[in-house]
Amino acid sequence: MAYFYVLVQQLIGSTTHIVAQDASQHIEPGLLLLLRSTGASLVFLILLFVTERRWNVFHRIQREDIGRMLLLGMLNVPLNQLLYLHGVKYTTPANSALLYAMTPAFVFLFTSVLHSERPSWRKALGIIIAFVGTGILMFEEGISLRAEHTTGNILIFIAVIAWSLFTMLGRPLVLKYGAVYVTAVNMILGTILYLPFGILSSNFSVLTSMANVSWVEVAYLALIASVLNYLLWYAALVKLEATRVAIFQNLQPIITTSLALFLGRAVLTGQFLIGAVLALIGVLTVELA
Repeated sequence: MAYFYVLVQQLIGSTTHIVAQDASQHIEPGLLLLLRSTGASLVFLILLFVTERRWNVFHRIQREDIGRMLLLGMLNVPLNQLLYLHGVKYTTPANSALLYAMTPAFVFLFTSVLHSERPSWRKALGIIIAFVGTGILMFEEGISLRAEHTTGNILIFIAVIAWSLFTMLGRPLVLKYGAVYVTAVNMILGTILYLPFGILSSNFSVLTSMANVSWVEVAYLALIASVLNYLLWYAALVKLEATRVAIFQNLQPIITTSLALFLGRAVLTGQFLIGAVLALIGVLTVELA
């Protein structure tokens, strides 16, 4: 069942790159995140009220875990999501998916340093093969030297580091408190931390002229990408180690590019096929290790 969660999560994540890129062209990223995180937090508050039967969503957090919960909130919203939305505005959905495919490499590095997991040489080999595959896909999409693309890629690169730390540091708390509770709390905390900056930096007058499609995209980012997507991600972390879950990020470039092909925004090439096959081999190598 854990693998089903991861596969659905990757499908949502892949679609998110396309939706977020389009939404960021019409809504300033800071305001877009404010709408996205606030909407998601309200849903999580209701969800926790139903499951916990109390509005104090922090009542279960033990003193020694408060700092880590705050760190997860910071990594989630003000860092990962804000940098991602700013970055995807200037780069392509395929590029953002390719950069997020670097998650396994960062998780591998962080877990090796902290010794919370000891990946075998086969897992390391699988990550390298998957990394090579995503690298080939990145060159297939082309490398733009325009300043805005470079800025977008750098911002998403930093967001990937935040997401990798979020994945690794969140797993112990998920095992302790449960996926739903940890996901809800770190989203709510992240939104609270972001609120002062988001409110002061946003131009709310644009809301009155937003097109219906933009509101649909905001709803998708809030309900699907920030609620369901995160729940599936942490639900998988309950069953699988962080390195094994993270390796599935290599599927996002394949799915995202495939969606672009379906929408007529990409051309299928031999280079794409080689990269896709290598990425899948990397995933299978880690799974069989």
